[in-house]
Order: sequence, then structure tokens, then C-alpha cells
Amino acid sequence: MKRSEQGFTLIELLVAMAILALVSVMAVQSLSGALFQRRVMTRVDDDATQLSRALALLRHDLEAIVPLAQRDGVGDALPAVATSTDGFSLMRGGIWALPGEVSDGFARVEWVLETDGSLTRQLRPNGASDDAASPPVVQLDDVSGLTLAPLGGDMPEIEKPDLMPMGFAVNFTHARYGAIRLVVAR
Repeated sequence: MKRSEQGFTLIELLVAMAILALVSVMAVQSLSGALFQRRVMTRVDDDATQLSRALALLRHDLEAIVPLAQRDGVGDALPAVATSTDGFSLMRGGIWALPGEVSDGFARVEWVLETDGSLTRQLRPNGASDDAASPPVVQLDDVSGLTLAPLGGDMPEIEKPDLMPMGFAVNFTHARYGAIRLVVAR
């Protein structure tokens, strides 16, 4: 008896479907792994970008320090660079006013380590009241132990604001990247 070859047997179809199911499961697992890695890499990239941006802004502020006494919100004199337990402030030059505002080109920049571990930066026009200041902007999260130290000299004083050290070192610890030290020579 001659058998006709017109199609697939049930066994052949089941084997083909099993192979297709196995390949599909492997593809889904591979895709979900790639998507997970993408999320991890995006988060790491965002953290590194935030750190890079904060360090660049710190560097620019420290490079633009001018040896002029600062004025706080009530008009009291502060040295060109002043430290506190939760951060530091400095007199920065090169600040341009927005249209309709008056500026002498100088502003007090305050870097503050908040209690939640965020590092904020706030800009205050020289001698302006507290309500004229920009709102504090979070520059970096997960920070602890912020310090500013002079290099090659002492911190400026109110009486002698033009006596500036040769540079500054900013030290802090980041939860992901560990101890960070930024050194800026003047």
C-alpha cells in the first residue's frame, strides 16, 4: 500500500510547536534581561550626570570667587568665603541680571547640605533681602559630610577680603561614589 505525503503528522506538529515555544521563552527572557539592564544603566548614567553637573557647578563657583565682602539678607557683612556647619557661601562675580532686573554682577552663592542628604545651591543678589533670592535647587542627592577648606592660605576675613588662599578643596561623601574631593586652584 502506498502512502500519500500530503501534510505533517500530529507528532511533527507537536515537536515544531514545542521548539517554537522554547525559542519564544528564551527570547522573552533575553528581552526582559536587556530591559532590566537598560533601566540599571539609565539610573547609573543619571546619577553620574548629576554628580558631574554638581562638580562642574562647584568648580565654576569656586573659580569665580571675587575678593569682596558679602552682604547677608539683613545687610551684615560676611567674608568673601564663609563656612558653616551645613555648608558654605561665597561671593561670585560674573552674574548677569535677567531683563528688567538690576545687578552689579555679583551674587552670594550658598551651598547647603540639607538634613535629607541633598546638596542645594542658592543664588542671592549681593545685599538683597531673603525674598529676592532664587529658590534653593537640589544639585546632588545622597551626600554627607560637606566641607570647604582653603589651600595655601587662610580663609578670607571681613576686614581683609582681598587676602584669598591659593585655592580651595571641597570634600564630601556620596552614597554611591564614596569620598569625593574637588580641588580648585585660583
